[in-house]
Amino acid sequence: NNEANGDGQSSHSRKVSNSTKIPVGTIRLVPPPHPPHPTPGSHHQADALDVDGNGRKDSTTIHDGREAYIKLGRLAVIPEFRKAGISKLLIETALTFAKENPYEMMPQRDPSKIEAMRVESDGGVGVDWKGLVLVHAQVGVQKVWKRYGFEYDEAMGTWDEEGIDHVGMWKRVDVEPGRRKSRPFSISSPPLMAS
Repeated sequence: NNEANGDGQSSHSRKVSNSTKIPVGTIRLVPPPHPPHPTPGSHHQADALDVDGNGRKDSTTIHDGREAYIKLGRLAVIPEFRKAGISKLLIETALTFAKENPYEMMPQRDPSKIEAMRVESDGGVGVDWKGLVLVHAQVGVQKVWKRYGFEYDEAMGTWDEEGIDHVGMWKRVDVEPGRRKSRPFSISSPPLMAS
């Protein structure tokens, strides 16, 4: 029975959830630029800061060493919620956001500089994100990433990252065409002064 009171509002109160909200999983989406790929057999720190690579050519079986890519990492789900589809939800949400917002995946730059970079870089190689995604997958969960369409890159080999063996896996997603979306902002007028 939903009776309205005098102001048109329902006289019934809204039910409030008493559930506890806790984070059950996480994923990190890292936009470019990235440090050079780890070399096979090396010890690699996940958050290495050598982004420019000191001129090192960084191509692999799948990555030409120049194309801009995003990286997914730090996928984790607490044990009680594993096998409940949380990993799939996190991966799909991150990839959907990236596909729908390709211009947000690149560093913010002056538009005239971006155009100049496109001209100098064979049509935007390394300037525009065109859907290439990398994960540094733990060897033990490589099949999880494969299930979501990621392909093992043999040329990257295996390396130690934070004490755990990892491999490189890639996926290409279709990027929605379009331009950078404008962000709304308001310009407030100064208050009118009485004369």
